[in-house]
Amino acid sequence: MFGLRRLVCSRAVSTTARLLSDAAVQPYGKVVPSHADQLNPIPGYEYIRTESYPVPGVEWGPPPPAKTGVHILTGETVKFPYFHKENACFNPDLTLTDMVEVIDADSEKGPIDMWLDGFQLPDLPKTAAQVYRIKGTAVGEEGPHWDFFYLYCHEFPAVSEAHHFWKAYGTIKTDYLPEEQFDAMWIHFFSNPMIDMYELRRGVNIIHDLDMIPEPKIVEAMFRCCRRLNDYPMTIRILEGIKDKIPKDPSIYQWVLQELGPCMEELGIATPDELGLHVAPEGKGPLPY
Repeated sequence: MFGLRRLVCSRAVSTTARLLSDAAVQPYGKVVPSHADQLNPIPGYEYIRTESYPVPGVEWGPPPPAKTGVHILTGETVKFPYFHKENACFNPDLTLTDMVEVIDADSEKGPIDMWLDGFQLPDLPKTAAQVYRIKGTAVGEEGPHWDFFYLYCHEFPAVSEAHHFWKAYGTIKTDYLPEEQFDAMWIHFFSNPMIDMYELRRGVNIIHDLDMIPEPKIVEAMFRCCRRLNDYPMTIRILEGIKDKIPKDPSIYQWVLQELGPCMEELGIATPDELGLHVAPEGKGPLPY
């Protein structure tokens, strides 16, 4: 499905100049639109209900607890700015076995598993038939501990290389990874138990900005993340984003819906078309997207 990742969708831009005489001059009125009118500019269509606002009858679960650590410079206990970026903190309670483990070199390796060899850690010996595996890269885990990178990246080149690879996690730099690693890293991102609503939106926006259509398995990970965070409106925005990227080839969008069918049925997710969000009220003109 590599072709989906590099699907260029150039929009047709009208070159016809619009004359000033073509625009109807509207007299300035004394009525200033209220806040509710600005949120719902088309009467009869409530935009606010399709945004990420509390929906009547839906309970919104509490966000995951924030991770904390000791600031390197001040020594104060602070919250990590992002759940996957712990650069400014360290955890004094971590041990080496919390960060790495020794496994057999012939074990099965995942696309983003980080194995280290060619050196011996002081407090964790291994044999010639074994390697070090950095913990946290399996789906459903929180990711590797950054403390390990800072402790050993200047001492062992293999640790520095692993640190450089993982810095792409949750960023636009994943666009330069091979497809298998790209998919695995984003599935890990959306399956991370520490993800919150802000990180969910940030990840979805990054993928939407890339020149690609995400694989259905990545979209499924997004949907399950929305389910854990009780954020149903975000699932509709994800589908709208996919549909908007390929307006001239609806067959790809239908294929994505087909592949996501079992997951959407399990989670109770409807499409924007089923909810009527693609049709404006009669006589109100096209919707803004």
